[in-house]
Amino acid sequence: MGTSEAGLARVQVEGQDAALIERLRDPLLRALGERRTVYFVRVEAVGRVGEVLVSITGSNGHLPLLLRGEEELDAGFVFSVVSGAVVKFGL
Repeated sequence: MGTSEAGLARVQVEGQDAALIERLRDPLLRALGERRTVYFVRVEAVGRVGEVLVSITGSNGHLPLLLRGEEELDAGFVFSVVSGAVVKFGL
């Protein structure tokens, strides 16, 4: 199942760590790209133990997600958590 180009245009992913952005961009785009909402996503490394803050802002609000450790940065895990959270909180 692919993400349409129109869907990709509705999701903007930014942050200061280019390698981290590259790693998380695809699962974030897959999780958010098919929804009919514009999203701004900020990805930031926080803390000293590899925590990553993924802040998702959409027309219905803002949702911060904290990912901890290598397991939680796995593409499948990121896709699952982001997809589920956006649905659960109506973002």
